[in-house]
Amino acid sequence: MKNYINKCLLLTAGMLLSISLFGQKISDLRINELLIKNDSNYTDEYGRHVPWLEVFNTGYNSVNIAECYLTDDTTGLASGTGIKNWYRIPKGDPKTLIPQRAPVIFYLDNDPLYGTFHVNFNPLQSKTNYIALISSNGRTVIDIFEYPDTLRNLEVSYGCIDDGIKTVETEDGKEISNIDFLHYFTPGSTNKVTSEATKSEKMKEQDPYGIGLTLIAMSVVFLALFLIFAMLKIFGKWNKKTEKRKAEKKKEQVITAKSESVESKVIESATGEELAAISLAVHLYLNSSHDEESEVITIEPPVIRYSPWSQKHLIMKRVYRKK
Repeated sequence: MKNYINKCLLLTAGMLLSISLFGQKISDLRINELLIKNDSNYTDEYGRHVPWLEVFNTGYNSVNIAECYLTDDTTGLASGTGIKNWYRIPKGDPKTLIPQRAPVIFYLDNDPLYGTFHVNFNPLQSKTNYIALISSNGRTVIDIFEYPDTLRNLEVSYGCIDDGIKTVETEDGKEISNIDFLHYFTPGSTNKVTSEATKSEKMKEQDPYGIGLTLIAMSVVFLALFLIFAMLKIFGKWNKKTEKRKAEKKKEQVITAKSESVESKVIESATGEELAAISLAVHLYLNSSHDEESEVITIEPPVIRYSPWSQKHLIMKRVYRKK
């Protein structure tokens, strides 16, 4: 039983470890923007103008940068002897957990006692022109950010044009650098700042005199009026036909009511013998066979030109005699 419990605990720990490893990938971090000469730019939490560095999480999972190293001198990287001169990001600060697709700012003031995000070197005093982000094992280089020496004399930020992307591929398949001097200072936000003209400004450029807008507005008005007229016309015809059908139906109902009342009156006034005679006549008419009459009347003149009624000997009864 004890062995079974131990196996379950080990399995659970392995699953949690795999989930944590999947959720955090330190290799997704990139140095995104750098400003060295800071006379009137972004300030730290103490209100000081110092050089600053932005690290960007390119992944879609939160990454904890704690216990990683930042340095401007990678001497002794292979042998592991240079770790003592690097700045190790302390753990325990919740701000070291960088959300997905989000940046974090480090102040390059050579004053690590000011807080977690204040490193132990200053690029104004560095002999190199790069800054390296190294994993917590002290051997794996996560990212190296190189910058020109002129950046120390310009109050301009230098970084990735598209956040976290160091190189881009051209149409002919060549890779070119995506790092350059930036037009805007964007500490803690996206580097790609686009300022698009508003719709009214675009309309003003395309139609400075407003002729097109006037034509569109008038067309919309007249189209709406035409649609309203067509709808009223159709509705009027439909309403007229409906009223006519209602009048005809009402007329038929009146005629039917009158005929029914007449029939009821005739039936009420007729005697039983009359009703029986009518029923018999209708029955004979419907069920007996009838010859088709030509509806032609032929009048023939009599053979005898005189009337037999005037001949007395023809109308008198004859008495038979015995022979």
